[in-house]
Amino acid sequence: MSQQAGPGGAPYSPNWSGESSAWAPPVSVPTPVGPGWRAGPGWTARILFWSALAIGSLPELVIMPMLIDGVSPELFTLYPIMRVVVAFLELILGIVALLIVKASPMPMRLFGMGLFLCISIYAFALPHLMPVIVNRVIGSVGSYDLAITIQSIIWTFHGGLVLAGVLIAWNLACNRAGWTHLVAAGYAMLTGLVVAFVEWALNSLGSSFTTSLVLTQLVLLGVTFGGLGLLHLLGRLSSVGHQRRRGRRPSNEPWTTG
Repeated sequence: MSQQAGPGGAPYSPNWSGESSAWAPPVSVPTPVGPGWRAGPGWTARILFWSALAIGSLPELVIMPMLIDGVSPELFTLYPIMRVVVAFLELILGIVALLIVKASPMPMRLFGMGLFLCISIYAFALPHLMPVIVNRVIGSVGSYDLAITIQSIIWTFHGGLVLAGVLIAWNLACNRAGWTHLVAAGYAMLTGLVVAFVEWALNSLGSSFTTSLVLTQLVLLGVTFGGLGLLHLLGRLSSVGHQRRRGRRPSNEPWTTG
């Protein structure tokens, strides 16, 4: 089969003039890797994680107010069991959500699951250990006021510590950049102090225990979801910055979202 020739006997080419052609052979694009090139966690993982956080708030939002209002005396005997069931459901849903995060290395998901497990055990165990701590302080120092002060300090930072663990666990599972963990920790500790101040203010203003408990838990739940939203935005910014450093044009592909 003879080869066609262009002007001047040159071998035929679709673009023999030397000008750039609109057609180019398909080029395979390498799969993005690294914390700046990961896919989004997926809506299934997000919804499961959100559900875990919402279920974890049920004792303060629903069960405890029912006990205080005296809906049913039998609930008092069932309350410890309900607390265990709620904590177990929160733990299972959270771990499953972290396990099924998309496009993230398994070691990072395992780190996130381990941290979530530790922080869940701590959050469940501290209320049961607090009387022991107070009694030990009173027995060792003999000062009731010092014991109450230590208890107040622990409770002040307790919410921020738990929130930091939850946010960083999700961050780890999503394989986000390391600096976003520091932002998550700072945000959690700051908002934890805000929540503690809100609780103190409600009690100082003479609010009922039920009102103070429910409103404080709603504020805590709000700042938790706010922290997840903030980390999502930071994940997108980290993604765009990583692409620019690699000399690529920022994209709106799903794997650039946090």
